[in-house]
Amino acid sequence: MAFDRSADIVVVGFGCAGLSAAITAWRAGAETLVLEKQSPDAHTPSTRMSGGMMMATTDVEKATRYLDHCAGGMVPRDVSEAWAKRALGLIDWLHEIAPELDLRRVGGAEHPDFEGSDAFGVFQPGGAKTRLDLNGKAGPFLWEKLAANFHAKTDVPVLWNSPADRLLRDEEGRIVGVETTDGRRIEARKGVILTCGGYLHNARMKRDYLRAWPVYFYGNPGNTGDGVRMAQEVGADLWHMNQMIGRAIGNFELEDGKDLSVMLFLNPPGYVITDRYGRRFADESAQANLLHGFYYHLLAYNPETGETPRNPCYWFFDEKRRKAGMLTLPSVGVHAVGIYRWSEDNKAEIARGWIASGATIADAAAAAGVADPKAAEASVEAYNDACRTGAPDPFGRPAETMVPVDEGPFYCVRLYPGGSNTTGGPRRNARAQILDTRGQPIPGLYAAGELGQGTGMLYPSDGSNLSEGFCFGQIAAESALADAGARA
Repeated sequence: MAFDRSADIVVVGFGCAGLSAAITAWRAGAETLVLEKQSPDAHTPSTRMSGGMMMATTDVEKATRYLDHCAGGMVPRDVSEAWAKRALGLIDWLHEIAPELDLRRVGGAEHPDFEGSDAFGVFQPGGAKTRLDLNGKAGPFLWEKLAANFHAKTDVPVLWNSPADRLLRDEEGRIVGVETTDGRRIEARKGVILTCGGYLHNARMKRDYLRAWPVYFYGNPGNTGDGVRMAQEVGADLWHMNQMIGRAIGNFELEDGKDLSVMLFLNPPGYVITDRYGRRFADESAQANLLHGFYYHLLAYNPETGETPRNPCYWFFDEKRRKAGMLTLPSVGVHAVGIYRWSEDNKAEIARGWIASGATIADAAAAAGVADPKAAEASVEAYNDACRTGAPDPFGRPAETMVPVDEGPFYCVRLYPGGSNTTGGPRRNARAQILDTRGQPIPGLYAAGELGQGTGMLYPSDGSNLSEGFCFGQIAAESALADAGARA
């Protein structure tokens, strides 16, 4: 087999997992090369689009129990244990690469009632000098500092504009390289590590695999399921393809016909969410506080009508909220990387028709497409009455969030199931080896990050996505080199 270029380790995808794998392999003395689909001036890894948070652990046994609980049986316990163990030293590892990150603890586990939750910390760039450089965007800051140090301190080449197309095997079935879409063949003498993300922007895969349709994501536009397809072609098994890191999000059409997915921010209080028939169905404060469980409410299916009555659902608010600030966070997603800039007063989005408005709740509901605008008005009136009287909310919403929606004009935005990323992909073990349909490692093939990441039913904490990518990127590189050494 003729190759155009050769390295010991070939990493496919240059995000947090790819950077971690490449650094680890390079530090071990391996000749390493990275293939990146995007161009350097349009590089939008999900790390850069994130909130810049990082999950770390303080106790392996306790953290393993917690991660195993969150996984809900979808991830083997030894995989959770490998993550918990590697996350013990993650913050120090990151500071070795980029001391200027100045990561500080800002939170803990998302499910504090679960056993082992106290073994977690969430970290974010946060020192006084760091805050001056952040410009409110911790994700871009985190990525730019890590990438700058990577390029300055290693001799690892990144081949930009090089989408991987298929994996190459020798006569024994070992993965020995990668072919790009333009026909270049890159040899991997010791292993290929797939870190090219999930399928969040592949409509066919989303419809086939996820529990809802339509569903939208605000993560890296370059993540279109390439790794899933390539791994399947060489016999990989798949796992938890029906899982995602979910929220209710906005999806809007741009002038050129393309769609834009945005993480919307309900707070400050003064919000109601209804289904398409104008009925409330859950405690909206979970969505307002950016927790990851609210989207499960949107998956309801009515077998009698064949409808998904909460997809989309409808967020109602009033003039007080419009004046309080933009309906999203400028520090994450498309805003963080300059794809779109939401207006400070939301008026541009009202003019675009993304935010429906009206003199009454019923008017706003009708403009947004609610099937029963009068029912929506009645739901908001009942909510407002509870706010004024102090009556308990029927969905258990905390009293401090019960602020009336009562100052016109009124507004309504459609929300869809979606989030930051998918989590399904090729099945892998605790050593980050990709497994075939008989549970055996495919020789020479490894994965880390969003592509088949080690999360299941519940998102463990803020920063779990980045933590998993950085941790399993290290594990994948170490395993690839150890396996190559064993063969020799």
